[in-house]
Amino acid sequence: MAKNPTSHDEEVRFSIDELPEPAFVTDPDHIIKATNQAASQLLGFPAEELVGWPLDKIFPKPPRGVSLLMSAGSGATKFQIRVKTKSNKLVLMSFIASPVVREGKPVALIYLGRDIRLRSLVEGEIKKARDYFRSIVQNSPNGICVTDMSRKVVMANKVAEQLTGYAIDELVGHPVTMFYPDEAKNPVDIMALRRGNGVSREVELKRKDGTTAPALVYYRIVEDERGENEMIIESYSDLTDRKRLDRLKNEFVFVAAHELRNPVTAIRLLLNMVFEDKRLTLDPVIRGYLLKLQEADERLLTLVDDLLEVSRSESGRLKITVSPQDITEHVKAIFSEMRPTALTKDVQLRHIPLTPMQPVMADPSKLKEIIANLVSNGVKYNVAGGSVTVEYAIRGGMLVTHIADTGIGISEKDQERLFQKFWRSEDMAVRAQSGTGLGLFIVKELVERMGGLLDVTSRVGRGTTFTFTLPLAHTKEKKRPEKRSR
Repeated sequence: MAKNPTSHDEEVRFSIDELPEPAFVTDPDHIIKATNQAASQLLGFPAEELVGWPLDKIFPKPPRGVSLLMSAGSGATKFQIRVKTKSNKLVLMSFIASPVVREGKPVALIYLGRDIRLRSLVEGEIKKARDYFRSIVQNSPNGICVTDMSRKVVMANKVAEQLTGYAIDELVGHPVTMFYPDEAKNPVDIMALRRGNGVSREVELKRKDGTTAPALVYYRIVEDERGENEMIIESYSDLTDRKRLDRLKNEFVFVAAHELRNPVTAIRLLLNMVFEDKRLTLDPVIRGYLLKLQEADERLLTLVDDLLEVSRSESGRLKITVSPQDITEHVKAIFSEMRPTALTKDVQLRHIPLTPMQPVMADPSKLKEIIANLVSNGVKYNVAGGSVTVEYAIRGGMLVTHIADTGIGISEKDQERLFQKFWRSEDMAVRAQSGTGLGLFIVKELVERMGGLLDVTSRVGRGTTFTFTLPLAHTKEKKRPEKRSR
């Protein structure tokens, strides 16, 4: 570093030498009087060579605020500027300039600098990422809203504007309950989102004009660009067309199944007439063929009935009329029907009622259908020497019915799809038995329509337990309002 004669200049030089960042000291005419090793390394010039240079040889004239500092004799100003190095490269720097005062008079300026190339690069990448995110949001085919944790919209796209009828400016700053009130009654599971689980559900969007539209909403939780605050991204898929197609499909299935039932039933009746007609003597081979035909007809009739039941449920035609029912009577009737099949497969049927047994509120034909399906599955997928047990418990005003078998069991993977329409396991032991993949779907629908829940627990090779609940009759009766006399 160049020598300066005054003790004051020596003190300044010593103080900037200790700094880890580049620093310059200039006189009021912007001539460099001192610099430090960090500045020398950045610029590529020896410190002694830099002393005496005009400052604009390294970077253009400082902003006007620097000159004002010299006039005021106090304060500081901050600015960014590109500094030219020995190799003619421009380095983006951030500087703070402040006057050096001696005997009450400003005699020099100190520039403390910081290389901000990396910060600028990071900020540029953040801006690119932010712009990319905004581009994805704005160009998404789905409606998207980004909300804070109080569920107020902070960003929305054009499709969300079209779906809701609200302009983007009207959405931003307002809670999502403005256009789907379900969120207030049934808020999204924040803990599930924080665990990284995908959460989705169907909602009714309430448009600005008062009309509604069905939508499927997917939720995801993210952190803001600083990593300080959480936000929720909601993606809305308009289900209007899909719902319309579902209605058309259900209508078609209902009509087709209804038309199929007539000839299938006629075949069944004709076969029964053939077997019961004592005037006919059937050849054993012909009789065997007719029995196989009867079995196929029964399976087809079951499929048609299942299709009709599903179609009624999904199109709103399913009629359920509940009344007090003794579930044990239905279980006994089903056991009586299933006993021949159970004996053939060497499966024991066990019934353990409560004492006393309380009636439930259920539709009698639907209750019988539920029990028949679950007991039939318990027999069908059991092993020789196994059993199917029906027992009960009372919990919270509900009758809990357990139907447990000791059969082949269901894997955890298969349990996830067990109640889906038309789904059947790829397990060979399951495929060996006839089925439509509709039974458990129908059972779940019927149980839920009558105010209950259906669940399953199972272990492969250890058996399966289906559990369903139904409201107790006296509980329902207590909830009915009393008629007032006029």
